Amino acid sequence: MENYVRWKTYQEALHGIRTLKGTGKSIGSVHSLGDLHIGHGKLIEQAATENDFVIVTIYPNKKQLSTTHKYVYNPDKDCEFAAGFGATHLITMDESEIYPPSYCTFLNQGEIYSRLDGMVMPTMFKGMITMSIRWIIFTRPNRTYFGLKDISQYLLVRQAVKDFMIDTEVIAVPCVRYRSGIAISSRLMRLPREKLEEFQRVYQTLEEGRKIIASGVTEAKTVIAKMRNFLNPESFRFFTLKYIKLADPKDLTEPKVVSLPIIMHIVLSDKEKNYFEGYLIQSQQELTEGPATIWLEEEYPVIGNQE
Repeated sequence: MENYVRWKTYQEALHGIRTLKGTGKSIGSVHSLGDLHIGHGKLIEQAATENDFVIVTIYPNKKQLSTTHKYVYNPDKDCEFAAGFGATHLITMDESEIYPPSYCTFLNQGEIYSRLDGMVMPTMFKGMITMSIRWIIFTRPNRTYFGLKDISQYLLVRQAVKDFMIDTEVIAVPCVRYRSGIAISSRLMRLPREKLEEFQRVYQTLEEGRKIIASGVTEAKTVIAKMRNFLNPESFRFFTLKYIKLADPKDLTEPKVVSLPIIMHIVLSDKEKNYFEGYLIQSQQELTEGPATIWLEEEYPVIGNQE
C-alpha cells in the first residue's frame, strides 16, 4: 500500500496544497528533475526531519536540459524512492501543464546567467531558476531544500526568493560524496569505473586548491595555475578541461584576490556531456577542514544501482 499521495495534474496538486496549507502544519519541498538517487534522498530526509509534510516535485525541465540528450527517468520508481526517505506528497504533472503553448514568463537575474555554469550552458540558468521559483511559489513551503552539489542553483534561488519577497526559507544541504570524493549525480553514476577514477582528480584538485588558499596564497590566478598544474588535464584519456575558476558567491564574478566566502569550480567534458564540480567555502573553518560533506560508505557508484 502506498504511503504517500501523488498528484498527477495541476488541479489535483493545487487542491492538495491548499488542503495542506489549511492544516497549519509545516511543509518542506524538494524540487528535482527525476532520476532520483541518494543525493536527493538526503535532501528529502532532512526535509522530513524538519517539517510535517514533504512535497517532492519530479519533472525533467526541458528549459534547462540539453536538447541533444533524452533525460531518462521513471516517475513511478522515483515516487517510491522519495517516499522511502520521507516524502509525503509527490507532484508528477505532465509537461503540457507545466509548459503550455502560451507559456512566456522567465526569470532574469542579469549578467550572472553568463557566468560559471552559464559559460558552458548559456541557457541553463534561465530555465533552472525560473522553474525552481515556479515550484516554490506553487508549493508554498515553509522551507525548501537544495543540495550544494549545485552551488550556483542554491545561490541564485536564494537570491530570487529574497528579491521576490517569497515567504520561505532556502536550506542548503551539504554535498553527498562517495568515499573516493566523487559527488553523487545522475550523470556520474552511469560512467564506467575507469572514467570515474579519472574524474576523481577533480575532487582531489578542489582539495588541493583549498589547501593552497589556506596556506596563504591569495592571488586568484596563482591559485588557479597551481590547481591546473595539479589536475594535469593533458594526461586525461576521457575528459577535457573546460575551466577552473574561483568566483564570488554574491554575483559569480571572478576576483583577482581571494577572500571568503569563495567558490571553487571545475568543469570537465567527455564531448557528450559536461560535468560540474565545486566547493562553496564560507568560513575559515571550512577553508581549514573542508566544507561540510555527507559521506557515503561506498567508494564509487555501483552502475545501475541508485539505492
